[in-house]
Amino acid sequence: MSQPTGLAKKLTAAALIASTALLAACGTGGSGSGTSSSSSRKADTNGMYRVKSGDTLSLIARANGVSYTDIMRWNNLTDPNRIEVGWRLRVRPNGSTSTASNTSSSSKSSPNSINDDTGSNVSVNQNTEHNLNINPELQNNIDWTWPVAGAILVRFNGSSSKGLVLDGAESDPVMAAASGEVIYAGNSLKGYGNMVVIKHSETWSTVYANNSALLVQVGARVRKGQMIAKMGSSDAQRVQLYFETRLNSKPVDPMKIMPPRVQ
Repeated sequence: MSQPTGLAKKLTAAALIASTALLAACGTGGSGSGTSSSSSRKADTNGMYRVKSGDTLSLIARANGVSYTDIMRWNNLTDPNRIEVGWRLRVRPNGSTSTASNTSSSSKSSPNSINDDTGSNVSVNQNTEHNLNINPELQNNIDWTWPVAGAILVRFNGSSSKGLVLDGAESDPVMAAASGEVIYAGNSLKGYGNMVVIKHSETWSTVYANNSALLVQVGARVRKGQMIAKMGSSDAQRVQLYFETRLNSKPVDPMKIMPPRVQ
C-alpha cells in the first residue's frame, strides 16, 4: 500500500486550515479606503470586542483610541498578524469606560484568501483565550469519537504532519468527532480537497479533509457521530481522511485526546 506522502509534505506550512476569513492584521497600520465603519469596532460596555471578518489589530485599535501593542498585551497575543474571527479581545484597560473615535482605517483583507509563503494565517478556531501552552489533556472536556474506523496511515508529529491520515474506502461515512457547529465546508484550500471544519467549543475544533462529498453546510449544528461527509481522494493520492484536532488554533495530537481505538 502506497503511503500518502504528498499530503504529509503539504502540512509543513503552519496553520493552513481555512474557516471563514483571512485576518492579516498589520500591526503597524496603514492608510486605505476601508469600507467598514469604525463604530462597528467599538468595545462593548465591558471593554471587549468580538473580531469579525476583515478586522485587523490596527483597525480595532484605532476605533477604540488605543495602540495595537496595548491590545496585544491585554490579550497575551504574540503575533500581531494573527487574529481570528470570533475572538473576544479586551480593547480597553480594565475599568475603563471611555473610547476614542476612529481617525483612519485600513483596507479590509480579502475573504477566503491564502498566502502561506508569507506567513498569513487562516484560522479554524474561534476562541476567547490565546494561551497555546495549555495542556490539552487537562483542558479536554469534549466527548470525542473517532470520525472513521480505518487504520492510521500517517501519525501526528507536529511538523510535517499536524494531524492523522486515516484509511478507508470511497464513500465511507465520515462522522463528526464531537457535537458542534460547522464553520467551514468547501474546497478552497489546495491539498485538502473537500473539507469540513467543526467548532466544538470556544477552544476546540476539528478538521476533516480529502472527502469525496460534503453533507453539511456552514452554520449547521451537528451531533457527535453524525455523518458529515463521504470519504474520498480529493486533492490526495489515495482514498483517505485527513483528520486534525486543534486547541486554541494550535494542532494537537489526536491520539492524546481521542478515546482508545478499537482494533
